[in-house]
Amino acid sequence: MAKKLLRPQDILLLALAGGLDAFSEFINLPMASGFKNLYGWIPPRYRKSNYYQIVSHSLKTGYIEKVIKHGEVYLQLTSMGKKKLNRRFSLLNLQKKKWDKKWRIVIFDIAEVDKRIRDKLRQKLKELGFGMLQQSVWITPYDMIVDFREFIKSQGLGENVFVLETRTLLAGDYMKLVEQVWSIRKINKEYERLLIPLIKSRGRVKISKKDLERVRRGYLKILHEDPCLPRELLPDDWFRDKVEIILKKFK
Repeated sequence: MAKKLLRPQDILLLALAGGLDAFSEFINLPMASGFKNLYGWIPPRYRKSNYYQIVSHSLKTGYIEKVIKHGEVYLQLTSMGKKKLNRRFSLLNLQKKKWDKKWRIVIFDIAEVDKRIRDKLRQKLKELGFGMLQQSVWITPYDMIVDFREFIKSQGLGENVFVLETRTLLAGDYMKLVEQVWSIRKINKEYERLLIPLIKSRGRVKISKKDLERVRRGYLKILHEDPCLPRELLPDDWFRDKVEIILKKFK
């Protein structure tokens, strides 16, 4: 998710879009339900009392709508809501598409005296999915140039930032580069650890409600660190896919 802070409204919209599944499937949620019915658990920092405020705001902005089904009022994501999610979490959507084999490289030179601007630039790069190759050299396999160019222009950094695009790395291995920049093996190990209680639950041992909540919290936490790289740059045994498949069965 490239370091994006998950806001309460994000949780609501993502749940309506199919539970963090790149918005490929849509579900309805009863109006009377709270966060507990979104994921079966309540994110620790979100108060239950805020749920209806978030729903009300999302209805007013047109991101969700009410529909009547079997005499009950349900919430449903609108096309406007889907567009908002695609803007907020574009990497999840891009990951489903075939990689164009291009790398985008950002090089910048900002003096220490402008540390605030430099930190703001780095944060923007993280949000767009860039990874740090060196202190002032960042890289991504995704085409985020338009969004990044708008940011550079708004901050008046046109003379301090250089953006390159290349299809070929003349030396080195893609997978080693990915590991160096994004520590993919560490992230994959964290996903794998979540599988242990889930796999047990498929046998005779039923997963407890507490363990399921722990897995879901852990999943969102790891996803927050996940750079959502193209499938071509991920290991064959990418455990996030398995975690998602099993978690869906508990919805």
